[in-house]
Parts: sequence; C-alpha cells; structure tokens
Amino acid sequence: MTIFFGSTLEVVANQSKIDSLHYKLLISSADTNKVWILRDLAFYHLEENLDSTLFYSQKGYVLARNLNFVSGQIWNLYQKALALEFSDDFNEAMSTYRFALDLAEESNDLLSVAKLKNAIGAAYYYNSDYALATLAYQEAKEISEVIHYNEGLSHALNNLGIIYSNKKNYSKALEAYERSLSLKLASADTIGIINSNYNIGLLYAYLQEYDKSLNAFRQAKKLNLYTKTPRDQAVIQIGEGVALYHLGALEEAFELLDKGISMLKSDKSHEKIAALAYLGMLKIKKGEKTIGLQDLLQANEMVALTGRLELQKQVTKELASAYELLGQADQAVHYWKIYDQVKDSINSEQRLWAFEEMQAKYELIEKEKLISKQKAALYAETKSKLTIITGFSFLFLLTIYLGYRIYFLKLKPQKRGFKPELIHQTSDLLDFNLVNSHLPTPLTCREWDVVQLVELGKSNSEIAASLFVSENTVKTHLKNIFIKVEAQNRTDMIHKVRAMSLILQ
Repeated sequence: MTIFFGSTLEVVANQSKIDSLHYKLLISSADTNKVWILRDLAFYHLEENLDSTLFYSQKGYVLARNLNFVSGQIWNLYQKALALEFSDDFNEAMSTYRFALDLAEESNDLLSVAKLKNAIGAAYYYNSDYALATLAYQEAKEISEVIHYNEGLSHALNNLGIIYSNKKNYSKALEAYERSLSLKLASADTIGIINSNYNIGLLYAYLQEYDKSLNAFRQAKKLNLYTKTPRDQAVIQIGEGVALYHLGALEEAFELLDKGISMLKSDKSHEKIAALAYLGMLKIKKGEKTIGLQDLLQANEMVALTGRLELQKQVTKELASAYELLGQADQAVHYWKIYDQVKDSINSEQRLWAFEEMQAKYELIEKEKLISKQKAALYAETKSKLTIITGFSFLFLLTIYLGYRIYFLKLKPQKRGFKPELIHQTSDLLDFNLVNSHLPTPLTCREWDVVQLVELGKSNSEIAASLFVSENTVKTHLKNIFIKVEAQNRTDMIHKVRAMSLILQ
C-alpha cells in the first residue's frame, strides 16, 4: 500500500511539472530558453508517452537548428534517440545518437561527446553488443579523464566493470569498480557509493574471497540505512547472507537470507535465485529436508531461464551437495556432472571473450591507422590543391592587373565612365542547408558528400576511394540517405534532392 501511494505521488508530481512546462511554453519567446523547455517536456514524457517525447524533441531540435543553437540541437536529439531506443527502433536510435555526436564533435563540445559516448555504450549494452559497448565506454572514460568530468568517468568505469564481470574478467572489473568507488567517495555520492560497494561485494563473492565480500556488503548496508528503498535493502542483505554462509556463520546467514528473500518483489530476480539455493541448503542442514530440496529445485528451475552461467554454477553445486547429504548418490553424481559442464562452458566463454576483446582492440588499431592514412592523404591533397589555387590566384591577379593597365592606357578619357553590364552565372549546385531544412532528420556532412558524388555519376567504389572509406561504409551511408529522403534508389534520391532544392528556392 505504501509503495502504491508513493508511486501515485510521483506520477502527480511528474504531471505537475509537465503542466508547468506547458504554461512556460505558451508564454515564452522562440529563443534558447524555449529550446530547453521543449527538451524538458520530451524528458518528462519519456516514461509515459514516447510519441510525445518524439514530438517535443523534434520541435526542440528544429527550433535550436533555426537559432543555430548547437547545444540545444544535441540534447533534443539525445531525448529523441532515447525515445527511439525505448520503442525498440535501435537502428534509428543509433543514427540519431551519431548525428548528435557529430554535432558535438564538430563544435568541439567534449563534455557532450563524453555524455553521448556513455549513452551509446548503454544502447549497445542493452542490445547485447558488448564489444561495441566496451569501446564506447572506453572512449567515454578517456574523454572524461581529459576534461576532468568525474561523473562521466565514474559512470563509464562502473559500466565497464559490469561488462568485465559478465565476461569473467574479474581483475579488470575489480579495478574499474574500485576506481569508480574512489570517485564517488570524493564527490560524496551516497547512492553511488552503495551501488559500488554492492558490485564489489558481488565480485569478491565470484572470486570466493568471502571476507572481502562481506566487508563490502556491510559498507553498503551501513550507508543504506539512509535510504528507504526495499529492494536495495533486500539485495544487500542477501549478498551479506551468502558471504556469511561461505564463512561458516550459518545461523546469521539463514536469518539474513530469509529476511532478504521476503523483501524481494520480482520472481525473476537473480538475488532470489541465490537466496533460494543457499536457504534450501541451510534448511536441509536444519533437518527440513523436503522444504529445503524444494527451494533448491525452484532455484535450479529459475536459473535455467536466466542464461547466467556463474549463478547456475553456484546453484548446481549446492544442489549436488544437497543430494549427497540426503544420501541420493545418483542424483548427486548427475548434478556434479552438470556442474562440471557449466564450469567448462564458463571457461569457453572466457576464452571467446578474451579473443573478441583482442580482436576489437586490433580492429580499433587498424581503424586508427586508416584514419591516420586518410588524414595524411587529405593533408597532401589539401597542400597540393592549395599550391594550385595559389598559382591560379597569382595568375588571375596578374591578368586583372595587366587588363587594368591596358584599359586605362588605350581608352580615351571620355570613355572611362563606361560601365560594362554585370554577367550573372547560374549554377545547378544543390544547397545542403536548404535541403536539410526540409527533412525531419537532416543529412550529415558525410552523407551530403556521398549525395554530391552520386550526383556526379560516381560508383560506390569511386565514392569510397574519394572519401577514403570502405564500400560497405558507402552502402550504409546510402541506406541512411534513402531512408531520410524517402528514396527507392540512387536516381530517385537525386531527383528528390534536386526537387527539394528547387521548391525551397
């Protein structure tokens, strides 16, 4: 009843903020302040109405673009990307994140770059692409370190710790968590300190260093007295109970596990699975054999649905040990075999993840080399063009000077008042800014380069050579362009872009 009442208050407070923002929107001028009001409306609608978030964030972006207000563009695009991500439109969400990131990089807004890299890392993580998530978080970490953005650094470190922990790379996970904890201690972030200590407690439990695990959980528990969130209290108590179980303090472990499991709300909770397994074993040791075995079997049934091998290993080990205590040798042997299979799977996963991490690093090095080559080639090309332009400019000025001298030497004084007619030259060039103002999702600078090269009749391979990218990258750009301008093919794309230019002009 208390939770329902609290949720009602939160909804009412949220609606009150939305109503207040709507009023401010009505009375505000079309300036940068209005851009932030639209961004805030998009934010407050995010949990309840994604269509409204998309509507307000797009309006905020368009207004910010018209005002040439880059920061407003970036953070309205960010809200739009979140709404697309929550709508399971991952590809469009990533396209929007990338567009916002391009704007931040072009304006040298490193704080926004760091924040967006963290957001992109989270999107990849929830899409189960851990390799790209790791790269995004590492980039966010490096940028945050350069600009001394400790909140972003702590966020990146904590999420890297989670990924490393999932990949069973516990040494790197522990290093990330402990550094994140030191930053949260420095900023007196109580909730962050609790979460970091909880993560460190779990990690030490995986490493079977239960004394350190117990210490971390107790640090979290001590600070958690200042919060009133039942789930936080429950998971910390269960973590503490598991550590005490392995340290031999069985009575205290039973009390904490039993109390913790009664406070958990979700039947799918990983903490509930662990609590059931250890409570089941403790009940068997107390003589409650039937109930204890039921708890263990329930935990085993639940863990099979999670895909969490480390947790499955713990449950299977306790189940095999329980059958030994119950004198059921055949069942004990059966579950010990499963335990060995799970261990082998974990080792195989660790080798695979180590290979993937090494491959990702290699690809990153190769990417950096390619970028360096492209920059060198671009510099050489620019230098060559500059030399040619300088030469032509000199010849052009010389020609004008000579023509000027000849004109005044040969013309009679009375003809010096003659003014030749101006000759206007027309150009069929497409206008980037005008076309983009007509599109809901604007083309990026690189996509515009592709459009211009297609308009010149270049093939994909020729475009790739001109832009120093792969043909697959060109195909990806073309796919995004087709979507944005609603074109079926290259010819249709050029027709539509030309038509938009003519209409707007």
